[in-house]
Amino acid sequence: MIHPHITTAALAPVDAGDLVVLIGAGGSGKSTLLRTVPAHEIVSLDALRALVSEPGDQTATIDAVLLQTQILTMRLRRGKTTYLDNSSTEPHHRAQLVELGHQHGRRVIAAWVDAPLPVCLARNSARPAERRVPEDVLRHQHRMARAARELLDGEGFDEIRHHRTGH
Repeated sequence: MIHPHITTAALAPVDAGDLVVLIGAGGSGKSTLLRTVPAHEIVSLDALRALVSEPGDQTATIDAVLLQTQILTMRLRRGKTTYLDNSSTEPHHRAQLVELGHQHGRRVIAAWVDAPLPVCLARNSARPAERRVPEDVLRHQHRMARAARELLDGEGFDEIRHHRTGH
């Protein structure tokens, strides 16, 4: 059940300097949803992996996360609105993001992007090879994203938003 205080407008207007953390499995529609957001406001772990190595190189994740943290810190310090385009399905990763945002006096908004597993799998299979998420990883992300809906209330987010795709 969706909690009554969760808004269904995942990309409704935000305040200047807010950090919007997208949460969802690969293929759920996070990046597609962000097409309406100015590109300079989006920090994407996939793009950072490509920047430090090449597209789809999962071995570059550690370096990409370090770079992501530096970029987020700079943007939060400067009061720049930022949308984080990651799966963010693991609670400890979300906790680090909430802490980072709050350390800089910023609101942190969870934008949970929800899509049925068959939709995620179909979208994923249609991606170019270097952008495909291994099926077992995607299934795990989907389970964790679904579990997140019950955890988000207690994770310190200032606001929780929900967006359904593919239903």
